[in-house]
Amino acid sequence: MRCPNLTAAVFVVSTCLCLSAMAAPNFRSGITSLHSDVTLQENGTLDVREEIVVNDAASFYKRGFKHDLPISPIERWDVRYVGTYKPDNGVRAHILEVTEDGQPARYEKGSGLFPPLFIGVRNAPLDSGEHRFTIHYTVDSALKHGTQFDTLYWNSIGHERNVPIAEAILAIHLPATIPAGNIQVEPRVGGRGGSVPRGPQNTLERVDDPSGAIVYRATNLGPHQSLSMAVTWPSGYIHLPLLSFLPRDAWMYGAPSILFLYYLIAWFRIGPDPKPGTVLTMYEPPQGLSPAAARYIATGVTDGRTFAAVIAQLAVHGCIRVESENGKYKLSRLMSDRATESALAPEEKTILALLFEDGPVFEVSPAKDERTTGQHSRYIWHIHQELTRQLGKKYFTRHTGIVVLGVLLTFSFAMPIAVMARGVDTIGIFMFTIWILFIGLTIGLMTQTILLSSFKAALRSKTGWKQLFPGIGVIAMFGWVIFFMLKKLAAGVSISYAVMLVVLLLVDLAWGPRLKRKSLLGRQAADQIAGFRQFLLKTEQDRLDRIGAPEEADQDLARHLPYAIALEVKEAWGDHLSQEFLGSVIYAEG
Repeated sequence: MRCPNLTAAVFVVSTCLCLSAMAAPNFRSGITSLHSDVTLQENGTLDVREEIVVNDAASFYKRGFKHDLPISPIERWDVRYVGTYKPDNGVRAHILEVTEDGQPARYEKGSGLFPPLFIGVRNAPLDSGEHRFTIHYTVDSALKHGTQFDTLYWNSIGHERNVPIAEAILAIHLPATIPAGNIQVEPRVGGRGGSVPRGPQNTLERVDDPSGAIVYRATNLGPHQSLSMAVTWPSGYIHLPLLSFLPRDAWMYGAPSILFLYYLIAWFRIGPDPKPGTVLTMYEPPQGLSPAAARYIATGVTDGRTFAAVIAQLAVHGCIRVESENGKYKLSRLMSDRATESALAPEEKTILALLFEDGPVFEVSPAKDERTTGQHSRYIWHIHQELTRQLGKKYFTRHTGIVVLGVLLTFSFAMPIAVMARGVDTIGIFMFTIWILFIGLTIGLMTQTILLSSFKAALRSKTGWKQLFPGIGVIAMFGWVIFFMLKKLAAGVSISYAVMLVVLLLVDLAWGPRLKRKSLLGRQAADQIAGFRQFLLKTEQDRLDRIGAPEEADQDLARHLPYAIALEVKEAWGDHLSQEFLGSVIYAEG
Protein backbone atom coordinates (compact mmCIF):
# COMPACT_ATOMS: atom_id res chain seq x y z
CA MET A 1 0.00 0.00 0.00
CA ARG A 2 2.96 2.28 0.61
CA CYS A 3 4.64 1.59 -2.73
CA PRO A 4 2.65 4.18 -4.70
CA ASN A 5 3.48 6.82 -2.10
CA LEU A 6 7.14 5.88 -2.15
CA THR A 7 7.18 6.04 -5.94
CA ALA A 8 5.56 9.48 -5.91
CA ALA A 9 8.06 10.74 -3.36
CA VAL A 10 11.00 9.46 -5.38
CA PHE A 11 9.53 11.11 -8.49
CA VAL A 12 9.14 14.50 -6.75
CA VAL A 13 12.64 14.39 -5.31
CA SER A 14 14.14 13.40 -8.67
CA THR A 15 12.27 16.17 -10.46
CA CYS A 16 13.48 18.78 -7.96
CA LEU A 17 17.05 17.55 -8.29
CA CYS A 18 16.83 17.74 -12.10
CA LEU A 19 15.35 21.25 -12.04
CA SER A 20 18.01 22.34 -9.56
CA ALA A 21 20.73 20.94 -11.77
CA MET A 22 19.22 22.65 -14.80
CA ALA A 23 18.98 25.99 -12.95
CA ALA A 24 22.53 25.91 -11.58
CA PRO A 25 25.01 27.54 -13.97
CA ASN A 26 27.79 25.42 -15.38
CA PHE A 27 30.88 27.38 -14.38
CA ARG A 28 33.16 25.21 -16.54
CA SER A 29 31.76 26.99 -19.61
CA GLY A 30 31.37 30.72 -20.14
CA ILE A 31 33.77 33.14 -18.48
CA THR A 32 36.23 31.12 -16.44
CA SER A 33 38.18 34.16 -15.24
CA LEU A 34 37.72 37.92 -15.25
CA HIS A 35 40.48 40.06 -13.75
CA SER A 36 39.89 43.86 -13.56
CA ASP A 37 42.90 45.97 -12.65
CA VAL A 38 41.93 49.62 -11.95
CA THR A 39 44.56 52.29 -11.28
CA LEU A 40 43.51 55.73 -10.04
CA GLN A 41 45.72 58.51 -11.43
CA GLU A 42 46.49 61.65 -9.41
CA ASN A 43 44.36 63.73 -11.82
CA GLY A 44 41.28 61.60 -11.11
CA THR A 45 41.26 59.49 -14.31
CA LEU A 46 41.31 55.70 -14.26
CA ASP A 47 43.59 53.32 -16.12
CA VAL A 48 41.75 50.01 -16.51
CA ARG A 49 43.03 46.67 -17.76
CA GLU A 50 40.61 43.75 -18.04
CA GLU A 51 41.69 40.17 -18.71
CA ILE A 52 38.80 37.91 -19.66
CA VAL A 53 39.20 34.17 -20.23
CA VAL A 54 36.30 32.33 -21.89
CA ASN A 55 35.97 28.60 -22.47
CA ASP A 56 33.33 26.61 -24.31
CA ALA A 57 31.31 29.82 -24.62
CA ALA A 58 29.86 29.38 -28.11
CA SER A 59 26.29 29.12 -26.77
CA PHE A 60 26.67 32.51 -25.04
CA TYR A 61 28.36 34.39 -27.89
CA LYS A 62 26.50 33.36 -31.02
CA ARG A 63 27.31 36.67 -32.77
CA GLY A 64 30.90 37.12 -31.69
CA PHE A 65 32.43 38.21 -28.40
CA LYS A 66 30.57 41.17 -26.93
CA HIS A 67 31.63 43.04 -23.80
CA ASP A 68 30.01 46.00 -22.03
CA LEU A 69 32.46 48.36 -20.38
CA PRO A 70 31.20 48.98 -16.81
CA ILE A 71 30.69 52.73 -17.11
CA SER A 72 26.98 53.19 -17.86
CA PRO A 73 24.32 54.10 -15.25
CA ILE A 74 23.20 50.45 -15.36
CA GLU A 75 26.57 49.27 -14.03
CA ARG A 76 27.13 52.36 -11.88
CA TRP A 77 23.70 52.06 -10.27
CA ASP A 78 24.36 52.50 -6.56
CA VAL A 79 23.25 56.06 -5.72
CA ARG A 80 25.07 55.89 -2.38
CA TYR A 81 28.35 56.22 -4.23
CA VAL A 82 27.55 57.86 -7.57
CA GLY A 83 24.71 60.27 -6.71
CA THR A 84 21.30 60.66 -8.31
CA TYR A 85 20.59 58.54 -11.38
CA LYS A 86 21.08 60.27 -14.75
CA PRO A 87 20.68 58.71 -18.21
CA ASP A 88 24.06 60.24 -19.08
CA ASN A 89 26.34 60.07 -16.06
CA GLY A 90 29.17 61.82 -17.92
CA VAL A 91 31.54 58.84 -17.57
CA ARG A 92 33.44 58.02 -20.77
CA ALA A 93 36.02 55.42 -21.77
CA HIS A 94 38.78 55.64 -24.34
CA ILE A 95 40.08 52.34 -25.72
CA LEU A 96 43.89 52.06 -25.79
CA GLU A 97 44.47 48.43 -26.73
CA VAL A 98 42.55 45.21 -27.37
CA THR A 99 44.17 41.79 -27.76
CA GLU A 100 42.94 38.25 -28.29
CA ASP A 101 45.20 35.38 -27.24
CA GLY A 102 48.12 37.77 -26.96
CA GLN A 103 47.75 39.32 -30.41
CA PRO A 104 46.23 42.73 -31.38
CA ALA A 105 42.57 42.13 -32.09
CA ARG A 106 40.08 43.77 -34.38
CA TYR A 107 37.30 45.51 -32.50
CA GLU A 108 34.43 47.93 -33.05
CA LYS A 109 31.88 49.73 -30.93
CA GLY A 110 28.16 49.29 -31.14
CA SER A 111 25.62 52.08 -31.02
CA GLY A 112 24.31 54.12 -28.12
CA LEU A 113 25.69 56.49 -25.55
CA PHE A 114 27.55 53.62 -23.85
CA PRO A 115 28.18 51.29 -26.79
CA PRO A 116 29.17 47.64 -26.27
CA LEU A 117 32.54 46.44 -27.54
CA PHE A 118 32.65 43.74 -30.22
CA ILE A 119 35.99 41.91 -30.44
CA GLY A 120 36.97 39.74 -33.39
CA VAL A 121 34.66 38.85 -36.23
CA ARG A 122 31.22 40.34 -35.62
CA ASN A 123 28.05 38.31 -36.22
CA ALA A 124 30.07 35.09 -36.33
CA PRO A 125 29.68 32.61 -33.45
CA LEU A 126 32.60 32.23 -31.06
CA ASP A 127 34.15 28.76 -31.23
CA SER A 128 34.06 26.40 -28.27
CA GLY A 129 37.76 26.68 -27.42
CA GLU A 130 39.49 28.83 -24.82
CA HIS A 131 40.22 32.48 -25.58
CA ARG A 132 41.94 35.19 -23.56
CA PHE A 133 40.86 38.78 -24.22
CA THR A 134 42.66 41.83 -22.85
CA ILE A 135 41.05 45.31 -22.94
CA HIS A 136 43.07 48.35 -21.88
CA TYR A 137 41.29 51.70 -21.60
CA THR A 138 41.11 54.95 -19.65
CA VAL A 139 38.02 56.33 -17.92
CA ASP A 140 37.10 59.96 -17.22
CA SER A 141 34.69 61.30 -14.56
CA ALA A 142 34.30 58.05 -12.61
CA LEU A 143 35.65 59.52 -9.35
CA LYS A 144 33.16 61.26 -7.07
CA HIS A 145 35.08 64.22 -5.68
CA GLY A 146 33.53 65.61 -2.48
CA THR A 147 34.36 68.37 -0.02
CA GLN A 148 35.14 65.89 2.77
CA PHE A 149 35.56 62.52 1.09
CA ASP A 150 36.42 61.14 -2.32
CA THR A 151 34.75 57.92 -3.48
CA LEU A 152 35.70 55.50 -6.23
CA TYR A 153 32.90 53.09 -7.07
CA TRP A 154 33.69 50.37 -9.60
CA ASN A 155 31.31 47.62 -10.61
CA SER A 156 33.73 45.40 -12.46
CA ILE A 157 31.42 43.18 -14.48
CA GLY A 158 28.04 44.75 -15.05
CA HIS A 159 24.60 43.20 -14.92
CA GLU A 160 23.36 42.98 -18.53
CA ARG A 161 25.06 39.62 -18.92
CA ASN A 162 23.74 36.05 -19.09
CA VAL A 163 27.16 34.38 -18.93
CA PRO A 164 28.29 32.68 -15.69
CA ILE A 165 31.69 33.64 -14.27
CA ALA A 166 33.74 31.07 -12.39
CA GLU A 167 36.17 33.56 -10.88
CA ALA A 168 36.25 37.38 -10.75
CA ILE A 169 39.08 39.46 -9.31
CA LEU A 170 38.92 43.21 -8.82
CA ALA A 171 42.08 45.12 -7.93
CA ILE A 172 42.10 48.86 -7.23
CA HIS A 173 45.40 50.73 -7.06
CA LEU A 174 45.32 54.12 -5.29
CA PRO A 175 48.09 56.73 -5.34
CA ALA A 176 50.74 56.13 -2.66
CA THR A 177 50.01 59.57 -1.20
CA ILE A 178 46.71 58.32 0.31
CA PRO A 179 47.43 56.82 3.76
CA ALA A 180 46.23 53.23 4.01
CA GLY A 181 44.72 53.89 7.42
CA ASN A 182 42.30 56.48 5.98
CA ILE A 183 40.85 54.17 3.34
CA GLN A 184 37.46 52.51 3.79
CA VAL A 185 36.43 49.63 1.50
CA GLU A 186 32.99 48.12 0.88
CA PRO A 187 33.03 45.08 -1.45
CA ARG A 188 29.83 43.48 -2.72
CA VAL A 189 28.71 40.46 -4.71
CA GLY A 190 25.21 40.32 -6.16
CA GLY A 191 22.79 41.80 -8.63
CA ARG A 192 21.63 45.35 -9.07
CA GLY A 193 19.78 46.60 -5.98
CA GLY A 194 18.07 43.63 -4.37
CA SER A 195 17.92 41.55 -7.55
CA VAL A 196 19.87 38.29 -7.74
CA PRO A 197 21.31 38.61 -4.22
CA ARG A 198 24.46 36.89 -3.05
CA GLY A 199 23.78 33.16 -2.81
CA PRO A 200 25.36 30.24 -0.99
CA GLN A 201 27.39 29.34 -4.08
CA ASN A 202 29.06 32.77 -4.10
CA THR A 203 32.31 33.36 -2.25
CA LEU A 204 34.00 36.69 -1.51
CA GLU A 205 37.43 37.12 -0.01
CA ARG A 206 40.15 39.72 0.20
CA VAL A 207 43.44 38.82 -1.39
CA ASP A 208 46.71 40.13 -0.02
CA ASP A 209 48.70 42.03 -2.61
CA PRO A 210 52.37 42.94 -2.11
CA SER A 211 51.95 46.15 -4.18
CA GLY A 212 49.43 47.54 -1.71
CA ALA A 213 46.47 47.26 -4.07
CA ILE A 214 42.99 46.55 -2.71
CA VAL A 215 42.08 43.16 -4.18
CA TYR A 216 38.93 41.08 -3.79
CA ARG A 217 38.12 37.70 -5.30
CA ALA A 218 34.64 36.29 -5.92
CA THR A 219 33.61 32.93 -7.36
CA ASN A 220 30.61 31.29 -8.98
CA LEU A 221 28.86 34.43 -10.18
CA GLY A 222 25.64 33.70 -12.00
CA PRO A 223 24.00 35.78 -14.73
CA HIS A 224 23.36 39.37 -13.68
CA GLN A 225 25.63 39.07 -10.64
CA SER A 226 28.72 41.22 -10.28
CA LEU A 227 31.70 42.01 -8.08
CA SER A 228 31.86 45.67 -7.07
CA MET A 229 33.88 47.79 -4.69
CA ALA A 230 33.39 51.25 -3.16
CA VAL A 231 36.59 52.84 -1.85
CA THR A 232 36.43 56.06 0.21
CA TRP A 233 39.16 58.31 1.64
CA PRO A 234 39.44 61.92 2.91
CA SER A 235 39.53 64.65 0.25
CA GLY A 236 42.70 66.51 -0.60
CA TYR A 237 44.86 63.75 -2.05
CA ILE A 238 43.44 63.79 -5.59
CA HIS A 239 43.62 67.09 -7.47
CA LEU A 240 41.23 67.32 -10.39
CA PRO A 241 42.01 69.54 -13.42
CA LEU A 242 41.15 73.24 -13.05
CA LEU A 243 38.04 73.09 -15.25
CA SER A 244 36.80 69.69 -14.08
CA PHE A 245 33.71 71.32 -12.56
CA LEU A 246 32.42 71.91 -16.10
CA PRO A 247 30.39 69.21 -17.80
CA ARG A 248 32.39 66.72 -19.79
CA ASP A 249 33.36 68.02 -23.23
CA ALA A 250 32.38 71.56 -22.19
CA TRP A 251 35.60 72.73 -23.85
CA MET A 252 33.83 72.16 -27.16
CA TYR A 253 31.69 75.22 -26.47
CA GLY A 254 34.84 77.28 -26.97
CA ALA A 255 34.39 76.94 -30.76
CA PRO A 256 31.02 78.76 -30.99
CA SER A 257 32.25 81.26 -28.37
CA ILE A 258 35.23 82.18 -30.55
CA LEU A 259 32.99 82.37 -33.62
CA PHE A 260 30.56 84.66 -31.78
CA LEU A 261 33.47 86.87 -30.68
CA TYR A 262 34.69 87.06 -34.30
CA TYR A 263 31.30 88.30 -35.51
CA LEU A 264 30.99 90.71 -32.58
CA ILE A 265 34.36 92.30 -33.36
CA ALA A 266 33.41 92.52 -37.04
CA TRP A 267 30.09 94.13 -36.10
CA PHE A 268 31.84 96.82 -34.04
CA ARG A 269 34.41 97.46 -36.77
CA ILE A 270 31.71 97.83 -39.44
CA GLY A 271 29.83 100.35 -37.34
CA PRO A 272 26.11 101.07 -37.18
CA ASP A 273 23.74 101.49 -40.09
CA PRO A 274 23.29 105.12 -41.18
CA LYS A 275 20.45 106.59 -39.17
CA PRO A 276 17.16 107.21 -41.03
CA GLY A 277 16.59 110.82 -41.96
CA THR A 278 13.38 112.79 -41.84
CA VAL A 279 10.75 111.10 -44.00
CA LEU A 280 9.03 113.69 -46.20
CA THR A 281 5.99 112.82 -48.26
CA MET A 282 7.03 112.22 -51.88
CA TYR A 283 4.42 112.50 -54.63
CA GLU A 284 6.54 110.69 -57.20
CA PRO A 285 8.81 107.66 -56.90
CA PRO A 286 12.55 108.39 -56.54
CA GLN A 287 13.99 109.28 -59.91
CA GLY A 288 15.75 106.45 -61.70
CA LEU A 289 14.37 103.68 -59.50
CA SER A 290 12.02 101.08 -60.98
CA PRO A 291 9.40 99.37 -58.77
CA ALA A 292 11.65 96.29 -58.41
CA ALA A 293 14.62 98.50 -57.51
CA ALA A 294 12.54 100.39 -54.95
CA ARG A 295 11.57 97.12 -53.25
CA TYR A 296 15.15 95.88 -53.40
CA ILE A 297 16.46 98.99 -51.64
CA ALA A 298 13.61 99.22 -49.13
CA THR A 299 13.61 95.56 -48.06
CA GLY A 300 16.83 94.04 -49.39
CA VAL A 301 14.94 91.17 -51.03
CA THR A 302 13.94 89.89 -54.43
CA ASP A 303 10.84 87.74 -54.26
CA GLY A 304 7.46 86.92 -55.80
CA ARG A 305 6.12 90.41 -55.06
CA THR A 306 9.05 91.83 -57.03
CA PHE A 307 8.04 89.63 -59.97
CA ALA A 308 4.42 90.81 -59.71
CA ALA A 309 5.58 94.44 -59.70
CA VAL A 310 7.65 93.85 -62.85
CA ILE A 311 4.63 92.30 -64.63
CA ALA A 312 2.47 95.26 -63.57
CA GLN A 313 5.12 97.70 -64.85
CA LEU A 314 5.24 95.94 -68.23
CA ALA A 315 1.44 96.13 -68.44
CA VAL A 316 1.41 99.85 -67.53
CA HIS A 317 3.95 100.54 -70.31
CA GLY A 318 1.78 98.71 -72.85
CA CYS A 319 4.24 95.87 -73.43
CA ILE A 320 1.87 93.12 -72.25
CA ARG A 321 -1.80 92.57 -71.56
CA VAL A 322 -2.86 90.82 -68.33
CA GLU A 323 -6.12 88.83 -68.31
CA SER A 324 -7.60 86.85 -65.42
CA GLU A 325 -9.11 83.46 -66.26
CA ASN A 326 -10.36 81.02 -63.60
CA GLY A 327 -7.83 82.04 -61.00
CA LYS A 328 -4.99 82.13 -63.52
CA TYR A 329 -3.41 85.02 -65.37
CA LYS A 330 -2.78 85.05 -69.10
CA LEU A 331 -0.04 87.40 -70.27
CA SER A 332 -0.10 88.40 -73.93
CA ARG A 333 2.75 90.14 -75.73
CA LEU A 334 1.73 93.49 -77.27
CA MET A 335 3.43 95.35 -80.09
CA SER A 336 5.28 98.21 -78.40
CA ASP A 337 7.64 100.70 -80.02
CA ARG A 338 11.39 100.70 -79.46
CA ALA A 339 11.30 103.91 -77.45
CA THR A 340 8.93 102.33 -74.92
CA GLU A 341 11.03 99.20 -74.56
CA SER A 342 14.28 101.15 -74.32
CA ALA A 343 12.80 103.09 -71.38
CA LEU A 344 12.28 99.90 -69.42
CA ALA A 345 14.59 99.07 -66.53
CA PRO A 346 17.15 96.30 -67.23
CA GLU A 347 15.30 93.70 -65.15
CA GLU A 348 12.05 94.54 -66.97
CA LYS A 349 13.69 94.04 -70.37
CA THR A 350 15.08 90.71 -69.21
CA ILE A 351 11.71 89.43 -67.99
CA LEU A 352 9.92 90.66 -71.12
CA ALA A 353 12.28 88.55 -73.23
CA LEU A 354 12.09 85.49 -70.97
CA LEU A 355 8.31 85.43 -70.63
CA PHE A 356 7.69 85.18 -74.34
CA GLU A 357 10.72 83.22 -75.50
CA ASP A 358 8.42 80.30 -76.39
CA GLY A 359 5.51 82.24 -77.86
CA PRO A 360 3.36 85.39 -77.66
CA VAL A 361 1.23 84.12 -74.74
CA PHE A 362 2.34 83.10 -71.24
CA GLU A 363 0.05 81.68 -68.57
CA VAL A 364 0.79 82.33 -64.90
CA SER A 365 -0.29 79.33 -62.81
CA PRO A 366 -0.09 78.90 -59.05
CA ALA A 367 3.22 77.27 -58.06
CA LYS A 368 1.82 73.84 -57.14
CA ASP A 369 4.33 71.61 -58.89
CA GLU A 370 8.08 71.40 -59.24
CA ARG A 371 8.13 72.54 -62.87
CA THR A 372 6.05 75.69 -62.21
CA THR A 373 8.00 76.51 -59.07
CA GLY A 374 11.29 76.15 -60.91
CA GLN A 375 10.02 78.35 -63.75
CA HIS A 376 8.93 81.14 -61.41
CA SER A 377 12.18 80.90 -59.47
CA ARG A 378 14.14 81.28 -62.69
CA TYR A 379 12.42 84.60 -63.48
CA ILE A 380 12.90 85.91 -59.95
CA TRP A 381 16.55 84.88 -60.00
CA HIS A 382 17.15 86.83 -63.21
CA ILE A 383 15.50 89.89 -61.68
CA HIS A 384 17.72 89.57 -58.66
CA GLN A 385 20.85 89.22 -60.78
CA GLU A 386 20.05 92.44 -62.63
CA LEU A 387 19.21 94.35 -59.44
CA THR A 388 22.37 93.15 -57.72
CA ARG A 389 24.50 94.17 -60.69
CA GLN A 390 22.94 97.65 -60.80
CA LEU A 391 22.40 98.43 -57.15
CA GLY A 392 24.21 95.95 -54.94
CA LYS A 393 27.46 97.80 -54.28
CA LYS A 394 25.96 101.23 -54.78
CA TYR A 395 23.21 101.11 -52.17
CA PHE A 396 24.47 98.39 -49.79
CA THR A 397 27.61 97.27 -48.04
CA ARG A 398 26.96 93.61 -47.28
CA HIS A 399 30.41 92.50 -46.04
CA THR A 400 30.01 89.12 -47.69
CA GLY A 401 33.68 88.33 -47.14
CA ILE A 402 33.23 88.47 -43.36
CA VAL A 403 30.29 86.06 -43.52
CA VAL A 404 32.16 83.67 -45.83
CA LEU A 405 35.16 83.72 -43.49
CA GLY A 406 32.79 83.05 -40.57
CA VAL A 407 31.39 79.98 -42.35
CA LEU A 408 34.92 78.78 -43.09
CA LEU A 409 35.79 79.23 -39.42
CA THR A 410 32.72 77.18 -38.53
CA PHE A 411 33.96 74.23 -40.58
CA SER A 412 37.59 74.69 -39.50
CA PHE A 413 36.49 74.53 -35.84
CA ALA A 414 34.16 71.56 -36.25
CA MET A 415 36.32 69.32 -38.44
CA PRO A 416 39.27 68.84 -36.02
CA ILE A 417 36.84 68.29 -33.14
CA ALA A 418 35.05 65.66 -35.23
CA VAL A 419 38.35 63.88 -35.85
CA MET A 420 39.33 64.03 -32.15
CA ALA A 421 35.87 63.03 -30.87
CA ARG A 422 35.83 59.76 -28.98
CA GLY A 423 32.92 58.25 -30.81
CA VAL A 424 31.81 55.07 -32.46
CA ASP A 425 33.00 55.80 -35.98
CA THR A 426 35.38 58.67 -36.73
CA ILE A 427 34.62 58.70 -40.46
CA GLY A 428 30.88 58.61 -39.76
CA ILE A 429 31.18 61.46 -37.26
CA PHE A 430 33.17 63.48 -39.79
CA MET A 431 30.63 62.97 -42.59
CA PHE A 432 27.64 63.60 -40.29
CA THR A 433 29.27 66.85 -39.14
CA ILE A 434 29.85 68.13 -42.70
CA TRP A 435 26.30 67.23 -43.72
CA ILE A 436 24.69 68.84 -40.67
CA LEU A 437 26.64 72.10 -41.07
CA PHE A 438 26.12 72.40 -44.83
CA ILE A 439 22.44 71.46 -44.87
CA GLY A 440 21.80 73.30 -41.61
CA LEU A 441 23.17 76.56 -43.02
CA THR A 442 21.17 76.07 -46.22
CA ILE A 443 17.90 75.23 -44.42
CA GLY A 444 18.48 78.03 -41.91
CA LEU A 445 18.94 80.54 -44.72
CA MET A 446 15.79 79.26 -46.44
CA THR A 447 13.85 79.58 -43.20
CA GLN A 448 15.12 83.10 -42.54
CA THR A 449 14.40 84.25 -46.05
CA ILE A 450 11.89 82.28 -48.06
CA LEU A 451 9.66 81.02 -45.26
CA LEU A 452 9.59 84.16 -43.13
CA SER A 453 9.20 86.46 -46.14
CA SER A 454 6.38 84.32 -47.55
CA PHE A 455 4.71 84.02 -44.15
CA LYS A 456 4.72 87.80 -43.71
CA ALA A 457 3.21 88.24 -47.19
CA ALA A 458 0.49 85.66 -46.50
CA LEU A 459 -0.26 87.18 -43.11
CA ARG A 460 -0.57 90.63 -44.60
CA SER A 461 -2.83 89.63 -47.51
CA LYS A 462 -4.64 86.84 -45.56
CA THR A 463 -4.30 84.57 -48.61
CA GLY A 464 -1.74 82.18 -50.05
CA TRP A 465 -1.40 79.91 -47.03
CA LYS A 466 -1.58 76.76 -49.17
CA GLN A 467 1.45 77.87 -51.18
CA LEU A 468 3.48 77.88 -47.97
CA PHE A 469 2.95 74.16 -47.31
CA PRO A 470 5.49 72.76 -49.84
CA GLY A 471 8.25 75.00 -48.48
CA ILE A 472 7.35 74.17 -44.88
CA GLY A 473 7.34 70.48 -45.79
CA VAL A 474 10.80 70.59 -47.37
CA ILE A 475 12.28 72.51 -44.44
CA ALA A 476 10.57 70.18 -41.94
CA MET A 477 11.87 67.09 -43.74
CA PHE A 478 15.49 68.26 -43.77
CA GLY A 479 15.09 69.57 -40.23
CA TRP A 480 13.98 66.12 -39.07
CA VAL A 481 17.00 64.51 -40.76
CA ILE A 482 19.31 67.00 -39.04
CA PHE A 483 17.61 66.28 -35.71
CA PHE A 484 18.04 62.53 -36.28
CA MET A 485 21.74 62.95 -37.03
CA LEU A 486 22.25 65.21 -34.03
CA LYS A 487 20.56 62.60 -31.85
CA LYS A 488 22.93 59.95 -33.20
CA LEU A 489 25.95 62.18 -32.52
CA ALA A 490 24.70 62.92 -29.00
CA ALA A 491 24.45 59.18 -28.34
CA GLY A 492 27.64 58.15 -30.14
CA VAL A 493 29.92 61.04 -29.14
CA SER A 494 28.40 63.35 -26.53
CA ILE A 495 25.54 65.75 -25.97
CA SER A 496 28.09 68.59 -25.84
CA TYR A 497 29.26 67.80 -29.37
CA ALA A 498 25.71 67.87 -30.79
CA VAL A 499 24.91 71.10 -28.93
CA MET A 500 28.14 72.66 -30.19
CA LEU A 501 27.10 72.06 -33.83
CA VAL A 502 23.67 73.59 -33.20
CA VAL A 503 25.21 76.67 -31.56
CA LEU A 504 27.69 77.10 -34.43
CA LEU A 505 24.78 77.12 -36.89
CA LEU A 506 22.79 79.58 -34.80
CA VAL A 507 25.76 81.97 -34.50
CA ASP A 508 26.27 82.03 -38.28
CA LEU A 509 22.59 82.42 -39.08
CA ALA A 510 22.02 85.08 -36.43
CA TRP A 511 25.00 87.26 -37.29
CA GLY A 512 24.95 87.05 -41.10
CA PRO A 513 21.93 89.33 -41.71
CA ARG A 514 23.09 91.78 -39.03
CA LEU A 515 26.27 92.64 -40.92
CA LYS A 516 24.35 94.11 -43.87
CA ARG A 517 24.43 97.90 -44.00
CA LYS A 518 22.94 100.51 -46.29
CA SER A 519 25.37 102.97 -47.82
CA LEU A 520 24.72 106.70 -47.37
CA LEU A 521 23.17 106.77 -50.84
CA GLY A 522 21.09 103.70 -49.95
CA ARG A 523 19.88 105.41 -46.74
CA GLN A 524 18.84 108.52 -48.68
CA ALA A 525 17.03 106.43 -51.30
CA ALA A 526 15.28 104.39 -48.60
CA ASP A 527 14.03 107.58 -46.95
CA GLN A 528 12.67 108.83 -50.29
CA ILE A 529 10.98 105.47 -50.94
CA ALA A 530 9.41 105.61 -47.46
CA GLY A 531 8.10 109.10 -48.26
CA PHE A 532 6.55 107.90 -51.52
CA ARG A 533 4.99 104.88 -49.79
CA GLN A 534 3.53 107.24 -47.24
CA PHE A 535 1.86 109.16 -50.06
CA LEU A 536 0.42 105.94 -51.54
CA LEU A 537 -0.96 104.85 -48.18
CA LYS A 538 -2.61 108.18 -47.42
CA THR A 539 -4.01 109.23 -50.77
CA GLU A 540 -4.12 106.34 -53.25
CA GLN A 541 -4.73 103.12 -51.29
CA ASP A 542 -8.53 102.98 -51.66
CA ARG A 543 -8.40 103.57 -55.41
CA LEU A 544 -5.56 101.06 -55.83
CA ASP A 545 -7.46 98.39 -53.97
CA ARG A 546 -10.38 98.63 -56.39
CA ILE A 547 -8.26 97.97 -59.48
CA GLY A 548 -8.98 94.65 -61.20
CA ALA A 549 -6.11 94.94 -63.70
CA PRO A 550 -3.61 97.63 -64.75
CA GLU A 551 -5.72 98.48 -67.81
CA GLU A 552 -8.58 99.60 -65.54
CA ALA A 553 -6.58 102.40 -63.90
CA ASP A 554 -6.26 105.94 -65.19
CA GLN A 555 -2.84 107.06 -66.35
CA ASP A 556 -1.65 108.62 -63.07
CA LEU A 557 -2.93 105.77 -60.93
CA ALA A 558 -1.51 103.16 -63.30
CA ARG A 559 1.99 104.64 -62.90
CA HIS A 560 1.72 104.13 -59.16
CA LEU A 561 0.31 100.58 -59.28
CA PRO A 562 3.64 98.72 -59.77
CA TYR A 563 5.20 100.68 -56.89
CA ALA A 564 2.18 99.94 -54.69
CA ILE A 565 2.71 96.23 -55.34
CA ALA A 566 6.46 96.46 -54.71
CA LEU A 567 6.09 98.48 -51.50
CA GLU A 568 3.28 96.33 -50.10
CA VAL A 569 0.57 98.96 -50.19
CA LYS A 570 -2.74 97.15 -49.97
CA GLU A 571 -4.27 96.64 -53.39
CA ALA A 572 -6.21 93.59 -54.49
CA TRP A 573 -4.82 92.91 -57.96
CA GLY A 574 -1.14 92.96 -57.03
CA ASP A 575 -1.74 91.06 -53.80
CA HIS A 576 -3.48 88.26 -55.66
CA LEU A 577 -0.90 88.11 -58.41
CA SER A 578 2.00 88.05 -55.97
CA GLN A 579 0.40 85.08 -54.19
CA GLU A 580 0.77 83.08 -57.38
CA PHE A 581 4.54 83.21 -56.86
CA LEU A 582 4.53 82.83 -53.08
CA GLY A 583 5.71 79.25 -53.11
CA SER A 584 8.62 79.98 -55.44
CA VAL A 585 10.21 82.95 -53.74
CA ILE A 586 13.92 83.50 -54.06
CA TYR A 587 14.99 85.70 -51.21
CA ALA A 588 18.47 86.79 -52.04
CA GLU A 589 20.76 89.22 -50.32
CA GLY A 590 23.86 90.14 -52.19
